[in-house]
Amino acid sequence: MLCLAINEGLCRGDAELASLNNTHANRAHYDYMIEEDAVVYGPTGNGYGIIARLVTECLSKQLIKDTAEHFRTVHGDLSNAGKIVGPGSMMNRERKDHSFGHVKEVPKSIIQALRANNTYRDHLGWWDKSQAGDRITSCRPTGWSLENPEVLEAARPLVSEVERVYREELPEHWARQRDFMNRVHPDYKFNDSVYANVTVNRNVRTTYHYDNGDFSGGMGNLVVLAGNETGEVVMPRYRIAFRVRPGDVLLMNVHEMHGNLAFVGERLTAVLYAREHLDKC
Repeated sequence: MLCLAINEGLCRGDAELASLNNTHANRAHYDYMIEEDAVVYGPTGNGYGIIARLVTECLSKQLIKDTAEHFRTVHGDLSNAGKIVGPGSMMNRERKDHSFGHVKEVPKSIIQALRANNTYRDHLGWWDKSQAGDRITSCRPTGWSLENPEVLEAARPLVSEVERVYREELPEHWARQRDFMNRVHPDYKFNDSVYANVTVNRNVRTTYHYDNGDFSGGMGNLVVLAGNETGEVVMPRYRIAFRVRPGDVLLMNVHEMHGNLAFVGERLTAVLYAREHLDKC
């Protein structure tokens, strides 16, 4: 296994990262491409520690095939995902009378172009309580889970296997997430797992962004279900990229800036994580 330690002096500073936020990753943003079994250490907000662990060929081909068949049915749009669609993509919503409201979203013209490329995104699992402006939502299942319970059920074998990898490879991170999820009601998680949500991306090229709302003490768990050797994940602060193939699992600190390179053909991914405030449900 490759062990890579990144010195703080080699990292991009906050000002340079701010200039990259919500822009697309490119090959000038990394110095090292990681595609073998590896663990990467670097400076974090809490000192120095693991920032990512790529575990290769740890999921069975049959599991990947069966899960991909169900996850390809994803048809959620990216109207609220301006932070990963691109800079300036969130605009005031146009009303039926052609006036503009105060709520911002990705315009319908962009959504239509994304749909033409089979670009979709949605979530399986459960949301915690949240507030956007004056609107307060309660803890609840995601819309895709309610409308397609068979897809929610089909996700459970993948959830179980990814947790096995997480537990075996990063036991300290897993244990923190396990302790947190032990406080979450059984109605808001997959079986008795450490996950509450699976985000499915079909042909989505994300701009650089930071994940928010995830449990801060754990790692995001990325699985590629379909795709060739493109669309690599870049972490520009550390000047590294990861080539994640079907059957691999990338355990990474999703609270650091990340995005993916352009890809050719289909790319289907899933990210498994816990919601930060589910223990309040």
